Amino acid sequence: MATIKKSKKKIVIPICIILVLAIVASSVAVVAKKNSGEEVSINTIATGDIYEKVSLTGEVSSGTRKEYKVGTVATVKEVFVSVGDEVKKGDTLVSFDVTQLNSQVASMQASYDSAKKSYNDAVANQKIAKKKAAAIKKQIKETKKTISKLEKIVEPTTKATTVRTTTAATTTAHQTTTKKDIVSSILASTTTTAPTTTTTTQPDTSPKYTVSLSTYPSSVYGSVSGAGRYPVTNSTVTIKAVANPGYEFLGWYKSRASFLNNESPVSNLSVWEAPLTGDISYIAVFTESSDPNNTTAPTASVTDIVNTLKTLNENIASITKDVQTMTTLIQLVATSISGAVASGQLSSEYIAKLVGDEVSQAIKEGIVDSTKLIVDSGVAVDMIQAAVASIDYQALAKGIADSNNAQLTSAQLQLASLNVQYELYKAESDDSIVDANRTAMNSTKKALDILKQQQQEMSNGWKADFDGVITSLDVTPGADTSMISTGLVLENLNKLVVNVSLGEYDVHKVKVGMNCKVTTAYGEYDGIVATIAPTATGGSSGSILDSVGSMAGISGLSSLTDSGAGVECTIEVLEPDDNIIAGFDADVEIQTGEFLGVTVVPIESIVLEKTGSYVYLYNEEESTVTKTQIKTGAISDSSYQVIEGIKPGDRIVATPSTDFEDDTFKVKVVESKGNKK
Repeated sequence: MATIKKSKKKIVIPICIILVLAIVASSVAVVAKKNSGEEVSINTIATGDIYEKVSLTGEVSSGTRKEYKVGTVATVKEVFVSVGDEVKKGDTLVSFDVTQLNSQVASMQASYDSAKKSYNDAVANQKIAKKKAAAIKKQIKETKKTISKLEKIVEPTTKATTVRTTTAATTTAHQTTTKKDIVSSILASTTTTAPTTTTTTQPDTSPKYTVSLSTYPSSVYGSVSGAGRYPVTNSTVTIKAVANPGYEFLGWYKSRASFLNNESPVSNLSVWEAPLTGDISYIAVFTESSDPNNTTAPTASVTDIVNTLKTLNENIASITKDVQTMTTLIQLVATSISGAVASGQLSSEYIAKLVGDEVSQAIKEGIVDSTKLIVDSGVAVDMIQAAVASIDYQALAKGIADSNNAQLTSAQLQLASLNVQYELYKAESDDSIVDANRTAMNSTKKALDILKQQQQEMSNGWKADFDGVITSLDVTPGADTSMISTGLVLENLNKLVVNVSLGEYDVHKVKVGMNCKVTTAYGEYDGIVATIAPTATGGSSGSILDSVGSMAGISGLSSLTDSGAGVECTIEVLEPDDNIIAGFDADVEIQTGEFLGVTVVPIESIVLEKTGSYVYLYNEEESTVTKTQIKTGAISDSSYQVIEGIKPGDRIVATPSTDFEDDTFKVKVVESKGNKK
């Protein structure tokens, strides 16, 4: 049989015709839809009721439960119960030996008393500091006036070495100011440790070595620098000796005796990196210059006097960091030196021995507290004597007698000292010191109260606070309570609750007394909100309490406080039965509000966006809908309360599509759900 071939051309033509017809039909449908509008269902807004609720999950537990916890300071004497025992309110459960606890309470009481005294002292010192700062401010003003007057009397270009004639002004000054007064005044004013009120600033207690330096025969010949206190981690210290005009540096010696005995110096370098392996003391020895043209006489200028006495004060300050001790020593030395100079006793050896005897006697009588000295009291006396002996008092006395600007220099030094005092008193009057002491006092009081509470409970022994059953016991006779975390748990299993944690937003909705539904695997129960914690618990005051306890020699105070997380809420199960068991989970629904007769919108009619909540409002006259923002309130499983944006009687799209592109467009109502199309 012959095969007949069909033309491909004849097949293609019908297919093309079909495609064209399909495209035309689709276009007509699109145009028709656009002209007639988007097909939507419409709902009419009405009023209704919304019952708002909060859903939570928690653990069922006994309605009344107490954990009996212990500290770290007692010994268990007797245990009167076992797990499973039923007890009555008031029954003694455990007794303790509280001897150690009593001792620690006494220790903490002493710490609190000390902290309270420090706070009261800080308050008192602040008041004193404010008054003294105001008084010193006035002294500064008066001293500035005095300096201004003296500057007009004393010629700025006058040189101490050329003044021979006493003017009327200086004659008057010498009549009112003796050598003793000037030496004592300058010696006292060169120290910057004026404040004597107690402060709470903690001293630097890191290990340090003391470096003591002095000059021989006196500071008229030259000066030294580098004395002070240095960390023990330093291996060397730079000390420097500078000869005054007309003199030259011979070397560093361990003592004046080693120089007089013709021993070799430890170094001939004027700037020397001295090894620092412990406390060190060196004397810089100077001599008159070998230059035959130099005829300078060993007479001290006012600058020399000031520098000499400053160096002496620095040496005294190097043996103590206690302000009161330093002030007492400087006053003793100043009185001894000024008295000797005024009486004509100008021998360095004599004055050094006189000062040493005075300081030794003051230490012996307790006028100077030897416990406040950095070095041994005997070493301190030797260091002061060496520093005093290095001064050429003949040159110093001659300088004072010949200088007509001693009063001016003394006034300038006094002004500098007053400025330092003012700044220190001003700092003491700041609230930060008082605040720090108040915080320390309150923290110590809290720790003391916790210990006293434990002392009271454990002295009386643990007693049952209510009728119940012992559900946990971790206490044995003779045991140290430091090994116990939770000693005993008492529960009333006839009353059950569900413990839930309220979130940040739910906590503002839930109130005590609200009705609940409690659902377990075996049934549903009525419930009521019994308690809500006043604060969210998630932190712990343990760190500060343990710090306070450490100061009093007590550890583990933070273990006596509770810590947790969230806002704790208990739901009481009103009629529990045997099917609801403590320890299992339960779902809770809390009815948080009834909103009756409010404007409501079905959840499916609302479009939620980042910018807010929206509905599509229907305009019947124009057959259009417009995207409209609303403000919502309460919410139930099916509806939102609408506060603003629409009102009862308005018509909206029942289930708006997420494909809507325009905010306003034509629609065709295809389903009205009982309302007009």
